[in-house]
Amino acid sequence: MLDVYLFDTCVGMLGARGRGLRFQYAPEALEDDALFPISLALPKQGEPFPDSRAGPFFRNLLPEQAYRRLVAAAAGARPEDSLGLLGAIGGECPGAVSVWPTGVRPPHTPEYRDLPRVEVAGLFAPHDRAAFANALARGRLSLPGVQEKIALLRRADGTWALPANGAVTSHILKQPALAFAGLLENELFCLALARAAGLEVVRTTLAGPGLRVLCVERFDRVPAGEPGGVRLRKLHQEDFCQVLASEPERKYEFDGGPGLKRCAAVLRRHTALPAHDLERLVRWVGFNYLIGNEDAHAKNLALLYSDDGPRLSPHYDLVSTEVYADLERRMAMKIGGATDPRNVQRRDWERLARAVALPWVRVRAWLLELLEAVRAAVPRTMHECAASEESDVYAQVAVVVGRQADRLERQLTVASTGR
Repeated sequence: MLDVYLFDTCVGMLGARGRGLRFQYAPEALEDDALFPISLALPKQGEPFPDSRAGPFFRNLLPEQAYRRLVAAAAGARPEDSLGLLGAIGGECPGAVSVWPTGVRPPHTPEYRDLPRVEVAGLFAPHDRAAFANALARGRLSLPGVQEKIALLRRADGTWALPANGAVTSHILKQPALAFAGLLENELFCLALARAAGLEVVRTTLAGPGLRVLCVERFDRVPAGEPGGVRLRKLHQEDFCQVLASEPERKYEFDGGPGLKRCAAVLRRHTALPAHDLERLVRWVGFNYLIGNEDAHAKNLALLYSDDGPRLSPHYDLVSTEVYADLERRMAMKIGGATDPRNVQRRDWERLARAVALPWVRVRAWLLELLEAVRAAVPRTMHECAASEESDVYAQVAVVVGRQADRLERQLTVASTGR
């Protein structure tokens, strides 16, 4: 049995039920009106939640595939044992939820070990993954996804520190897969292009001089404002697979995962500013189309529970997958009825507008504005990125954007042919 915390409060118990998970809120949490549920999929109730409801939320906190096996070995847990793995590494997770063995409370005072730059680089040494896996296990760090990553604390002077036993972190560092040439520069370029075109995105840089590792500032960690205390405090978040109780292996719509209609419904019903967040969702779809990102799935969208209420989080994991010719041309989420980006027509954008319950004239205007903003931003983004890091991938992504922009312009200006 494990204790589940939201911020510093124990809100419930997580246990095994057969081969699945079972979660139940603690009576004290049910009585505390100031404490919100850990997930929209898990509203407060006295009865326990079965695996079909609780399992997706908690399994979406964990690493996937080879990354999961690597971390599980270091933590002394079986990769298929989600409960055991959460008990071993669930101290610092996305959002404000943490998971601890029953009777073990989160440490009151966070502890860190300073990491010289050479040790940070050593965490990502391709020939030896032991240092990386052991650091995750010691820090009780659970970071979801397929790509290997670690969370660290960046101090005010720019140096790095490794958390101990679930201490709060400020940045996520990840080394792009070597199988995809220029992936690091690809993501840096696409995020910079999105920011220049007016999208709200995570702050991303290289980890430091001589460290060819992507460094992402966490949007779910903010200054605590406590003199002499912990420098950061947690904000809660959950990705849309968690919100919609979809397993991590079903994050793609063609595998039964969430599509844009369901994601839009979440924003409309639950965010503090639904009109603004729905517009941001439409622009996110349009931007992914323009850069040729076919891997924009439900785990790349998240709700951030800010002090002003739930909002669509800043965008992250923006990459042009189309520059890699060997990848399948199938979008993680359909646009209208199209799964292949080469087959998208105006009627698919019109169907998208209906799916997100917005007037077509408004959706069309947003996409046209985005189209012009991205076109205008490409040259200066290429110049800015090349000034800090040379790469052939900038020109490759620019070619994709130019082609996709011409297609989108034709789609938005021709008359609809209907179905």
